[in-house]
Amino acid sequence: MKRLAVIVCTWNRAALLATTLASLGAMHAPADTAVEVLVVDNNSTDDTQARLQALQPGWPLGRLHVLFEPRQGKQFALNAGIRRARELGCDVLAFTDDDILFPVDWLENIAAVFGAGGPALAGGRTELQWPPGGRPAWYHDSMAAVVGGADLGPERIAPTTPDYAPAGANLVARAALFDRVGLFSELHFRHMDLEFGQRCQARGEAVTYEPSLCITAPVDAAVLTRRYFRRWAFKAGLSSWWPPGSHEFAGVPLWQYLQLLQDGLGWLLGPLRREPVAERFARELRLLRCWGRVDSRWRSHWSPATYSAWVERHSQKKQGLY
Repeated sequence: MKRLAVIVCTWNRAALLATTLASLGAMHAPADTAVEVLVVDNNSTDDTQARLQALQPGWPLGRLHVLFEPRQGKQFALNAGIRRARELGCDVLAFTDDDILFPVDWLENIAAVFGAGGPALAGGRTELQWPPGGRPAWYHDSMAAVVGGADLGPERIAPTTPDYAPAGANLVARAALFDRVGLFSELHFRHMDLEFGQRCQARGEAVTYEPSLCITAPVDAAVLTRRYFRRWAFKAGLSSWWPPGSHEFAGVPLWQYLQLLQDGLGWLLGPLRREPVAERFARELRLLRCWGRVDSRWRSHWSPATYSAWVERHSQKKQGLY
């Protein structure tokens, strides 16, 4: 690996971004590797641009590039970062988010994983850092994705199971992979990392879960409400894309109907069985995510002309919250 790009997409989170970049700037650069840090401002209206430009002259880790992508949507920002990284001649691209903290050896570990004979695509582990009040009593470990967590354990998994896709906060790929499978889908306002990973799996690319690529996601106390989790769950289901091979009825995979029935009955019977509050809430979130999928699929099937505008409108965060 000769040149490594770190791509961070951001939208109206200047303060969080500053903390992330401070953590990123403190990292060790891999030996004999040029580092290009690309921050893609996805049409921010706060002082993101001014803060980034102020950081550029004294940036400590390689070079800091400030990009602007006017099309609202993370998929557009990701692809703008990929195109610029390719222009710079980067051969490995590491993707992360604007609210992440890094250990000093994250880039060195990437260089070790992506040496000769390494994978085409890898996902790492994202640990959660809870606020002073800790995790709520209604929180279940299955909800980690809501607050940015991703953890398949301490052991490397290579090859991964066919349904595995690296999460976007800690995703690393060889630049040549995008030549073979294409960029992130610009039709997906959600799940673009999942769709990309599944596309790579379907083409037989070498995909690895690598726990040595470990980062930390601080959990904002403002999101620790049931309302936020419920809205996240419904919006997480908004997609007309399904994994290949799904048998469908009325445009919806059969397994989704079965899951809806099982979780619906389980949720109704929860109080009678004295089910713990966290397990019952986890069922409720699965129901909401399932309904989001069904609603999305039906709208895509029956009203394709208006679907794209509908999913774009309902997928986006408002003031940083769902």
